[in-house]
This record gives sequence, C-alpha cells and structure tokens, in this order.
Amino acid sequence: MTTPRTFLRRGTALLAAAGLLAGAAGATWWATLTPTAAQAEVGAISVPAAVTESVYACPASPGNSVGAVDLGQTSSATSITVLGAGTRAAYGGQRLEDSTLSTDDAVGGVLTLAPGQDSEASATGLVTTSTASGDLRGLTASACAPASAVSWIVGGSAALGSSSELRLVNPGRTTVTATVTLYGSTGPLTLPSGGQVAVPAGGSASVLLESASSADARVAVSVEADGGMLIPSLATESLDGETPAGTDVLTAGAAPSTDLLVPGVVLADPEKDAGSSDAGSSGGEAHSGAQDGGGVQAAAGPALRIVNPSEAEATVSVTLVGADGEKELPGAQSLVIDPGAVFDVSLEGVAAGTYGIRVTSDQPVAGAARLVRTAGEYPAGSGTLMRDVAWVQAQDAAVVADAALTVPAPGRGQTITSTLVLTNPARQSATVTLAAATGSWSQEVTVSGGKTVSVDLDADTLPQGTGALTLSAPQGSQVRAAAVLTQSVEGDAAGTLIAVVPPVADAAAASARSLQLR
Repeated sequence: MTTPRTFLRRGTALLAAAGLLAGAAGATWWATLTPTAAQAEVGAISVPAAVTESVYACPASPGNSVGAVDLGQTSSATSITVLGAGTRAAYGGQRLEDSTLSTDDAVGGVLTLAPGQDSEASATGLVTTSTASGDLRGLTASACAPASAVSWIVGGSAALGSSSELRLVNPGRTTVTATVTLYGSTGPLTLPSGGQVAVPAGGSASVLLESASSADARVAVSVEADGGMLIPSLATESLDGETPAGTDVLTAGAAPSTDLLVPGVVLADPEKDAGSSDAGSSGGEAHSGAQDGGGVQAAAGPALRIVNPSEAEATVSVTLVGADGEKELPGAQSLVIDPGAVFDVSLEGVAAGTYGIRVTSDQPVAGAARLVRTAGEYPAGSGTLMRDVAWVQAQDAAVVADAALTVPAPGRGQTITSTLVLTNPARQSATVTLAAATGSWSQEVTVSGGKTVSVDLDADTLPQGTGALTLSAPQGSQVRAAAVLTQSVEGDAAGTLIAVVPPVADAAAASARSLQLR
C-alpha cells in the first residue's frame, strides 16, 4: 500500500541522490582545473612490536608411531641458550637459573622467555637423537621454533611402512582450533574430523598422517590456527620391510611463493657413501622413479618435493645453485603440477656437491628437499639397503638477516659433525657474519652472487664448546642457510646418518611488523 509517507521517503531519497550526483560532477569538473598533488610512493617499513614474552617449542624425539620392534640404543641431547641481557627463562615449566641448559634427553618442551629491561627475549635451542642400529636407526636434529598462525611442512610419508606424526603445541592460554590440510600425490587427502583439531591451552595434540583417506608416499601439510598460534613439528619414521629407512623431525618452512630457495642440499659422493643413491654422473636429470606415488621404495632416493596448494596448475622450473654457479636441472624445466598435488623431482644423478635449489613457478608453491645416506644391506641376503633421511625446508629470505642456530658443540667426545651451507641466489655478493652467542668469536663469510659456500663448524673453526651461534646479514640480503649434520656409526649397521638444522629468526626480527604507509 502506497501512503503519503512513502512518497515523502522516496522524494527525499531522490533529492539526496541528485545532490550526490551533482557533487560528484562538480568534483570531477574541479579536478580538471586543479593540478593533482603528487602522492608519495607506498613503502614498507619494519615496526618493532612491543617488548613481550617469547615462546618456543623444542620438539621431542620420534615416538615409535611406526610400531618398530627392535628399537636399538638411542643417545639424546637438548641444548638451549638464552639470548638477551636480563632475559628470564623457563623450560618445561621449570625456571632456568643460567642462560644455558644441557640435558641428555629429548623429551621436548616449551621454552618461555620474559625480556629484560629494553631488550628482546630470544633463544636458540636444539634437540638431537642418534640411534646407531635397530628399526629406528637414524639421526634427528630439530631446532626450537616459535609459534605461528599459519605453518607449512613439506615432507614425510603416509605410505605403508611409514609413519608421520604431526604434533601441535599450543603455548597460549586459550584453546586453539587447528585446520590441518594434507596434500598428496594427486590432490588433497581427507583426514579424520575433516582435519579439525582442538589443541588445549598450554597443551598439545597430534595427528597421524597415515590415518588419511589414502596411503601416499608424497605428502605435505599446512596448519592454520584459529584463536591463537601453534608450533607444529612432524616426526617421521620409515621401515622398508625389515630394513630401517630413516627417521627425522621436521619443523615449519617457508610459505608458498612463486620463488623458493631450499638451502643445505648436500649430495654425497658414492665412493664415500656405501651404496649411496645420492650422487651419480654429473649433469643430473629428473627421473620418474621418485615420482611414483606408492610405497617406501618410491621415496628411496634424494628428491625435491613441491606442493601446489592453489586451484590452478602450476608450471615450475628448478635450478641448482652450487659452488660453481647456477645451472638448470635437466628434465625439471616447465614441469606442470596439478592443483592441490605434491610432486617429487628426483635428484639422483646430480653430481656430488653442495647446493641450494631454486624453484620458480607461475603459482605459489611450497617445497623441501629430501637428503639420503645409504648404508649396507640389511638383513643379509635381503637385497635392501639401510637408509637415513633428512628433510630441509624452503626458507624465507629474511631469516638469515638476524637469526640464531645451535649445532652440537665440537670438542672431545663429539661424534656429530656440522657444516653450515649458505646459498646466495641474488646477483650481488653478500656477507654473512657468524658469531658465538657469547660474543667471544665471530667470522665473516662472503657469498658470491649465484653461488653456494660451506663452512665446517668444527674445532678448527669454533672455540671449544661453542654450539650456539648467531647469524646476521644486511637487510635485503637473499642468503639462505642450513647446517647439515652427519655422524658415522659402526657395527652391523655401519654407515653415515644425516640431519639438517635451519637457523631460526631472532625474536625481535620475527615480531617486527611490516606496515604499508604513505
């Protein structure tokens, strides 16, 4: 029904609209007569967050989720160094009286830091396990990592004979709901409860990736936190029948990008690594063997793993950045990866050496490299070789600018050796400063553009007992780094074990916010 009040409202609205149109026309006419003021370019500045509490989680050792019978003997260690003057720290709920902590276990825990006056609270820590024999033969080394709202971990397997346990730590005071998305060789895989996991305040939860809808040897996972932040890690264990096929503990890497760099890719000399599948003829080529989605055998050799989380096909190309410069990986140019799929590019046949791997793509992708060290046949007559594996994640360019790293301190009785691998994908040279966390030692390392260099972190380089290091580089540096750890073991399962440790961004750098200002 139309009333006089209705006509009045419509008339008022029409008059208002006419006024707006007239105003817009006037503004347009005036703009043609008035010079446009120059606008400052939009730029990014780094604004430090307020000095607050910092929280890290130090991952625990693999927990035999694969159901191994012969567990062997494991030696473990946890090393934590608190950085920043006056910082108060607690680990596992116990206050630390000193700035360093060393234990002979790998149970993991939450490290909480309260800053001193006018200083950021930061730390560096490492949890290692070494098992020389048995079903879980392998070396694991994982850095204590800070919390994040969104995390990506590329690696592991959900195939028969493997277990990948995703662990979620909630350091906050409220329950956090995690959305876990699992990607497989042909697309996303379904997890129980749709991948929704409630992580209690101050607690943890875990998800076995092999509980997914399909057994898949090629997996990658993303974790989104709602209601807080989480610290994820992925403990992996594999058996190839009765033969140990390696263990590792992975922490999060770089988010998907159209330009990725995976550092710390050290491929072995077959003459020194018995039965190694890591190296062969020079030149290298992407082989189809690692691109088979089923079983542990398909994941036996070294490989670059790429996940395409977008809804469109991704076309990617792979470049090796080595000591002598850059070269394309033959057979790995213009590879097409389906939406939501995980793809392995074999590194078998690549010449032994030290590399960073660059991945360029027309869609954002995430990536990591799998390193393998192969030993002798076990059991005798089986025709199957023992292996250990290490995953190294793609890394953000900003990490090395202000970061910390812990490696097993060289010295008497230390059987684990560490090599820091630095890759500079930029055209210009860059200098990275390594220093002892105590400030007692430092060394500058120049990395030429488009090259990779390595530094042995042994007793000839580091002062006795020094394992906690800081890394710094000029802002804008593109250098990425990772420490590659190896250990030679004797006995019936003699061979080389391997692990990779990434540097962790300093708390002050990690908490800085990049704002767009005019």
